[in-house]
Amino acid sequence: MEKGTGTAVVIILATVAIVAIFSIAALLGSGFMTKNSVSATGAAASWQDTSSAASPKVPAKAWQVNGNHYNLNIIGAKNVGEIGDSSGHTLFVPLTGKAKIMMTQNPLGEFLVTDRNGLDGSASFNIAPGKYNIYARGLGKPGGSSKIDAYGEFTDALDGSQIILLGYVNIARTKGTPQTVNINQLFYVDVTLCIEVDAETATCTKSVQYTDYWVFDIEELLGYWWEYDNQGLKLLQVRFYPCTLDATGTAADYCRWGDGTPIDSQKAIIKA
Repeated sequence: MEKGTGTAVVIILATVAIVAIFSIAALLGSGFMTKNSVSATGAAASWQDTSSAASPKVPAKAWQVNGNHYNLNIIGAKNVGEIGDSSGHTLFVPLTGKAKIMMTQNPLGEFLVTDRNGLDGSASFNIAPGKYNIYARGLGKPGGSSKIDAYGEFTDALDGSQIILLGYVNIARTKGTPQTVNINQLFYVDVTLCIEVDAETATCTKSVQYTDYWVFDIEELLGYWWEYDNQGLKLLQVRFYPCTLDATGTAADYCRWGDGTPIDSQKAIIKA
């Protein structure tokens, strides 16, 4: 082979190799973008509940939520001076210690922090009308935690009224990515109350039983609050996503538990 011919062959082979490299890069680039778009979808649902795995009967990622929501920030503070006088979606509790957070749902109201200073022992917050999927996560410096006990006071024909522990949750700010927890169990509750008493025997003859029921829809409710026990958690972020009660789980925004299963609210009258 002549020297000139050998050089031409080398140039042709090099050109083919370069074209092949760019073709492969284009294919990989296309695949990379597809993965990024999937990741972006996951990022949009960054409030995916990480407290439990999805139920095998529920479509993949059915427990994820995104879209319009209300943010409530519960900030652990050392003193009143850290509170300031600005308005916003924030209320303050002791950095170490307990506070009572009263919650209401005024039918004509809106999301509103009505008392943001929980350093004096209590704060208050109104929830806009409707039902919600509610998620929480601890933020700030790792190491802090909080325990939330949800209480309700209800009228009761036999006892006059009852204060009932409805549920509780522990949230810790551990190292790494903050863990998001579905806390619907604090708002969709199980309660049985006496609504009719035999005057002669002073015994309950009729009761009402609520199962997985939105607490603010319970007719006998007198008050609802959180006992917030903070142990160094700088910030608890709570998000309220509007949802639809749908026991079939087919509605796009159905109200759900942490594993994605639909919330099926029931009310029953029980006679003795």
